[in-house]
Amino acid sequence: MAETKPLIVFGCTPVFGHLLPVRKIAKGLIQRGYEVTFVSCSHYQKLFEEVGCNYVAIEGYGDWYEAELKTRFAHRDTLPPGPVQLAWDVEYCFVRVIPTQHEAMQKAIKLNMERYPGRPIVQLSEGVFQGSLPVTLGAGIKPTATMGIGVIPMPLSSRDTAPFGPGLPPPSTDDQREQYAAMSKQVGETFFGKCQEVWWEMLAETGAKKPSIPLLDAPFHLQDRFLQMCPPSAEYPRSDAPDSIRFSGGIPKGAREPMTDRSSFWKEITTNKGDKDVVLVCQGTIALNYNDLIIPAINALKDRPNTIVVAVLGIKGKTLPEGTVIPDNARVADYISFDDILPYCSTFVTNGGYGAFQHSISNGVPVVCGGTTEDKPEVCSRVEWSGMGINLKTAQPTEKQLLEAVDEIIKNPKYLTRAKEMKAEMDEYDPIGVVAKNIDELAAEKAAK
Repeated sequence: MAETKPLIVFGCTPVFGHLLPVRKIAKGLIQRGYEVTFVSCSHYQKLFEEVGCNYVAIEGYGDWYEAELKTRFAHRDTLPPGPVQLAWDVEYCFVRVIPTQHEAMQKAIKLNMERYPGRPIVQLSEGVFQGSLPVTLGAGIKPTATMGIGVIPMPLSSRDTAPFGPGLPPPSTDDQREQYAAMSKQVGETFFGKCQEVWWEMLAETGAKKPSIPLLDAPFHLQDRFLQMCPPSAEYPRSDAPDSIRFSGGIPKGAREPMTDRSSFWKEITTNKGDKDVVLVCQGTIALNYNDLIIPAINALKDRPNTIVVAVLGIKGKTLPEGTVIPDNARVADYISFDDILPYCSTFVTNGGYGAFQHSISNGVPVVCGGTTEDKPEVCSRVEWSGMGINLKTAQPTEKQLLEAVDEIIKNPKYLTRAKEMKAEMDEYDPIGVVAKNIDELAAEKAAK
């Protein structure tokens, strides 16, 4: 490793949809000569060590991953989707983990200090990894600099946005701004009041000072810099955002893993010369009730002329429920790399994962989306606002809704035109280069003080 480069300590929430893009960043930095020590749950240690990272696993309460949501956090499924479930997620998955995340980050920082005395250390953290924040509030050993990495829609509050969670578009009038401000106050008090109290308690447990800002805003205000991993046109503009925020353009196709195990129908897809519309359908890795989206979609499109539907189940080894009738024009796979198949697709039908949105942009493919859990309403709202897709505003669309949306996307050229424009914007960026440039800038700025 180049002796002049800062050392990187990188923390991430232990959810695959957050870890995968962050792994690409870590891999890209290593290829550019940086030494990276990664911090997350024990389950994903091998995933990062195989790309060259050193690894410190979180211990205790914070050592969980998304497959345990239905067992370790079984109460979550009894809550209604929307603000109630989102507030529960924030408290139990992102806030109560702070002490154990902070402990692991401190261990990683100490190991690097002992191994390389005097070398600058830049702490990177995925945007909702709250264990990165205590050092910005006086707790523990502080790294040279801190930087957040955003791989979900920005939850930063603003006079120019609605409250985060329900997926509302930005205000268009002063009256709407006032309405949203009142709504933000109500949501904060009703749903996130307890989260805020627990957040202060967890920070105090680490020895951190009590901040005066809302917990969802903290990553943007407390760290030296924040990089949002998307092009600017995929995120709501905020006139009152801190000047520490930058955009990286996204995670480019070349930084993602190519597919090596081809599906049996792969040649049919790649030899299609536009004679048939190829529609990709996927629900991600958490929402695995395929009756919500995948099965309705393949049934909705079964009689659509000149159409091939590719349903991807999101996890290797997964299958559709026993007895599911697969139409003649449907092809089902447990896992396919989006970047391998999207260049052949006319439309991507998704439940609103942020990664799916980013893949769609990088391939210039318009989107049909619908989701009501986690941050999915916010992703779907941004898809609609950006002009490159249709927001169904439900996680369980009818076959009629799905058919009409796919028809509209394919027949109306405005969606494809906008998708190609956003792809062109993303193509102008070198995302790993942007991350590296900001690391070096922060290290140099701190050294000069």
